[in-house]
Amino acid sequence: MACGPGTLLAVLSPRVRLTVGLDVTVAMLQQARARLSGTAARLVRGVAEHLPFADGSFSLVTCTSAIHHFGDASEVLGDMARVCAPGGRMVIADLVGAEDEAVRTRQNAIERTRDPAHVELRSPRGLLALLRGAGVEPRETAEGVEPRELDEWCRIANTPPDVARRVRETLLASQPGNLAGMSPVVVDGQVRFTHRWAVIVADRR
Repeated sequence: MACGPGTLLAVLSPRVRLTVGLDVTVAMLQQARARLSGTAARLVRGVAEHLPFADGSFSLVTCTSAIHHFGDASEVLGDMARVCAPGGRMVIADLVGAEDEAVRTRQNAIERTRDPAHVELRSPRGLLALLRGAGVEPRETAEGVEPRELDEWCRIANTPPDVARRVRETLLASQPGNLAGMSPVVVDGQVRFTHRWAVIVADRR
């Protein structure tokens, strides 16, 4: 779900009988199609809130780096659980924010300024709660930190230069006390910071 350019599908395809990728963006599906040429993978255009698959269609349902883009993540996870067969698994990987709500709110504000498509980073506990609410039971969780470079991060989102300057100023203003949980530093004139991530494996009851 939200397969993007098909990176994960390319990893999974040799290991399973059938892979199906879904994305709402034509450009992403075109990139995925090129990457998956010669495999048995199927690609479908659709929205994550209303997956065009029958109940219990898949033994494994995944979503990576996309939950923070959805306005109603509980609806998305609920439909993912619907198409996951009983006894199957769901795997969610996404960026996460701090458990402290004020810190997480500041980070979300910075993220939205950089990319208006950003909706909300959840905390690890928040993601776990959403999954349980969707009817799946988390069984394993891994967390980590990824170093990032501000200019490269803004280029990925095509952030306009004036907006990127505002992102820089806001991020650096959060330095005292690490108010946004992003640990910004300036190294040789470049702003660097960190993103936290979590991967959760859950069982479909």
